[in-house]
Amino acid sequence: MRIRTTVIGIAAALAVLSGCTGGGTTGTPTQTSTNTSSSSGDTTPNGAPRVKTPLAYERFEADPCSVVTAAQLEALGLPGIKGELNPSAPGKSCIWHGSKTPSKATPGIVFLQGVEGLDALYGAKANMELWEPQPPIQGFPAVLNSAADLRASGNCSLDVGITDKQVLSFLIQTDKGGTRYSEPCAAVTDFANQVITTIKAGAK
Repeated sequence: MRIRTTVIGIAAALAVLSGCTGGGTTGTPTQTSTNTSSSSGDTTPNGAPRVKTPLAYERFEADPCSVVTAAQLEALGLPGIKGELNPSAPGKSCIWHGSKTPSKATPGIVFLQGVEGLDALYGAKANMELWEPQPPIQGFPAVLNSAADLRASGNCSLDVGITDKQVLSFLIQTDKGGTRYSEPCAAVTDFANQVITTIKAGAK
């Protein structure tokens, strides 16, 4: 499966996951109706955790390939890999083609546009084959989320709310033989941690 298709697939409220082998699905998820009665001060109407301390991200959205440093990429098993802009993604996006590194991993990030925060993704969760809320990443709510569950083939996607309106979508595509082929969701979580560390440092 090509990384472009995976990037589109992680945008849950917009996703059209097509052109894939191994169980891809096609179609745009329909958002469920809002359940305002379950909303509280800590959650949105659709039940997403609210972001208590929003993260200033604008400078990195303008240059999405700057969200990880060379040292961070090396720590992720991607030494010397340069990010490439991905204009086909649903928002400002960068990918790092690492299939020739020992990790054989290609991570990516999208500053999602056209989605009203994690609330919209929670509203569409019934349409997702993979939907698993995760522990917060450095205080920011996170969920494994994809129209098709491709973990067994080395792929995983993770959405993180950095404000109540802005979501960062992370993905990783790992080839067989890669050091973390069997644990792509742990790998994408590590990638998200590195990115958020960089954004936090730049926001000060």
